[in-house]
Amino acid sequence: MTVLAIDTSSRSRVVAVAATADGALIDSAVIGGEAVAASLPRALGGMLGAVDIAVVVVIGPGTYTGVRAGMAAALGIAHARHLPLYGVGSLEVVACGEPGAGVDDWVIADAGRAALYVARLADAAAPSRVPRLGFDAAGARVLSTDSIDVAGLILVDPARALARAVPLALSRPALDPAGLGALYVD
Repeated sequence: MTVLAIDTSSRSRVVAVAATADGALIDSAVIGGEAVAASLPRALGGMLGAVDIAVVVVIGPGTYTGVRAGMAAALGIAHARHLPLYGVGSLEVVACGEPGAGVDDWVIADAGRAALYVARLADAAAPSRVPRLGFDAAGARVLSTDSIDVAGLILVDPARALARAVPLALSRPALDPAGLGALYVD
């Protein structure tokens, strides 16, 4: 019983995981430094045969092209296999990646153009976009799956984080393919 999860929201990598419904990692592919169009098919290739429960996709925030490419791939796989499609936010994935994290910790991601997507762990579903130089963690821990020059950053494994986000995604209603939309933050 396997769920396929896809994250193409990052500026630096594509992540695909096969996981159980309770978030245990079965298989993963993390490909960095390449265009989504080149890396996503390779990342997904070895996992497609095992998917039989659902497809989960990261809906953003993230790169415009990346988020849309991941959503298109996830929708295509879900449709072809007659599986439900679920969504999860990119900072929610980071929040799931560190089991010992506290509600006052920060989760962040690179937003490009010298900016960050940020949220307190407890509010990971409602991120804000802030200038990188204006971000102050005020002594709290800072978690990310991106290697960002921020004081006190704790790197979270992107594949394990995505697998651990599967139960959160499955706890929500399935996405309506007709109204599929990405999360963008101003």
